[in-house]
Amino acid sequence: MIVRVFAIVNQKGGCGKTTTAINLAAVAANRGVRTLLIDMDPQSHCAAGLGVPEERIDMSVGDALVADHASLDVTSLLWQVSRNLDLAPSTMMLTALEAPGGGLHSMPDRDRRLESLLGVMNGRFDYCFIDCPPNIGLLTFNALRAATEAIVPVETGYFSLRGARRQRKTIAALIARVGRRIPCHILPSLHRPSPLARTLLQRLHESFGDEVAPVIIREHETLREAVSFGQPVIEFAPGSEAERDFEHLADWLEEIGRPSQPIVHVESRGTQGRAAEIARRMEQFSVQSPERPDRSVIARIEPEQERDDRHP
Repeated sequence: MIVRVFAIVNQKGGCGKTTTAINLAAVAANRGVRTLLIDMDPQSHCAAGLGVPEERIDMSVGDALVADHASLDVTSLLWQVSRNLDLAPSTMMLTALEAPGGGLHSMPDRDRRLESLLGVMNGRFDYCFIDCPPNIGLLTFNALRAATEAIVPVETGYFSLRGARRQRKTIAALIARVGRRIPCHILPSLHRPSPLARTLLQRLHESFGDEVAPVIIREHETLREAVSFGQPVIEFAPGSEAERDFEHLADWLEEIGRPSQPIVHVESRGTQGRAAEIARRMEQFSVQSPERPDRSVIARIEPEQERDDRHP
């Protein structure tokens, strides 16, 4: 399966979900990561923001969700936006698909259709970013079902902060229905530097603690200009402050996504024998100990494991 799948979710509109999805995907692709961007929003803003003409979209993600995945040709769905970046675009038909009586509701695996679709793309991508619609419905639930992580952009404004607490509870309830742990990252977005915004940012940290990303996406006119030209900011304004914000966000996501370094724990009892010699050598490289719960011990060598090399 795709290694990391990020659902970018918030039922409040105008909080920067699509901007985050487009620009994070573009930064990841520019770093050589095979990246898929899925637009689950019927407004189809990802296509517009990447210069994909809606009238030329023959197959949308809505078509793919209800198709027979065993025989689906995913190449007819994917648009290659740039090197290492593909888009699965949406159209307004997603609205009808999600409505009661729509195509999704009649399917027995209606909440797993996106997960099944990603399975068809096994081996093609390393990262997937899912731009969710501004509501909590079947499309968003499909995204969370398929996700390994969730990113919740929250504008550093008064009403956004109040709504963020309700949002987090709603998302927590959906994740509980999924039945597995999905890390949730609160992303301060559309930040306008001011004393009030700084106070609200502090309250965001007080409310959500370690879930808040140590990165801020500031409000930049450059981001709006880039969208109007159908380009991610990394192409429209390379080297700009707007680009640096998303580079820093990508750095942080890479950092927390690195697997813990496995260690080999060596028990040394005495100073003689091969196990004792291995222990002395391993001490030169081992900087962690079994007391660190965030590190996994992949092997344990004890003196009892010694043997005579003459008797293999």
